[in-house]
Amino acid sequence: MIKKKIKMKIIAILAPVVLVAGFVIVIVCALVSLDFFGTNETDGYVEENEAYAEDYKAVLNQNIKYGKGYVSLSRILYFYLENDSLTFKEIYTDNLDKETKKQLPISEVCILPKYKSMTACKTDEILDSSQSDEDVNKPFTAPLKISNMNVTSFFMEERTVYGKADVHHAWDLSSPNNTPVYATCDGEVTSVSFPYSQNIIDTSGGGGNQIKIKCEVDEDTTYEVWYAHLYPNSSKVKVGDKVKSWQQIAEVGTTGYSTGPHLHYQVSKDGNTVDGMSLIDFTDTNSETITKPYFDNNLSPYPNLNGYTPYGN
Repeated sequence: MIKKKIKMKIIAILAPVVLVAGFVIVIVCALVSLDFFGTNETDGYVEENEAYAEDYKAVLNQNIKYGKGYVSLSRILYFYLENDSLTFKEIYTDNLDKETKKQLPISEVCILPKYKSMTACKTDEILDSSQSDEDVNKPFTAPLKISNMNVTSFFMEERTVYGKADVHHAWDLSSPNNTPVYATCDGEVTSVSFPYSQNIIDTSGGGGNQIKIKCEVDEDTTYEVWYAHLYPNSSKVKVGDKVKSWQQIAEVGTTGYSTGPHLHYQVSKDGNTVDGMSLIDFTDTNSETITKPYFDNNLSPYPNLNGYTPYGN
């Protein structure tokens, strides 16, 4: 909280002098070095996000597993850090297009009454923020049925697993053993590695059993999708196979460096990890959303974990 207030005071102090060329250069360089809001929807990184992780995962699971859509942490904090009387839940809801289930362009949020008078919604602030103001392409389907997608670790989350701190470059989706895992796109299998014949945790074992698929979504854009900790002998593909979006490729397990059954879902583009959740089309009917209430705000954000700790790697 103290660090948040300090950052907000710095912004308030520097705002009046942004028209002076020298100060503009200093401010821009400072923002880039902080990388506080990231550069776009797919690679945003919020430093010191442990303070917000539990609240964020709670609201993610209130939305993602119902197929309502995805809003990034950087977008939520963009407004929350100016007005912390707003809840994560209401900011998340306000930033979703209910029909397309996409995160709204920032300018569309800033015309809403509760936001339009904010400093964050001034034109110069939006331009400096790198918040997306465009309709974003969603070329992927979900790697699990959406009703099975219990988020236990989000992209670029700062966390501690087995006493070791790290920044997680993927999504962990907790689900029971043998839950079907699907290709998120049309693509080609580039790697199948299943060294584990037993579904066991091995803290020295990395990703355990895993599959990688190369997805060419258009002539200029190629992603690599990595699925890890898969159940032994569950692979339904081999290297060189052509797969279709929503084709089952394996099953959830807990092999390798894991804390319980879950899917490690990681996406890369041009050798850099990107936010795989931001690429999923939540309007896709194959993903099987659930319509009746599953849990309320007074319950744990990690339902149906069958006794396993709500973390993964």
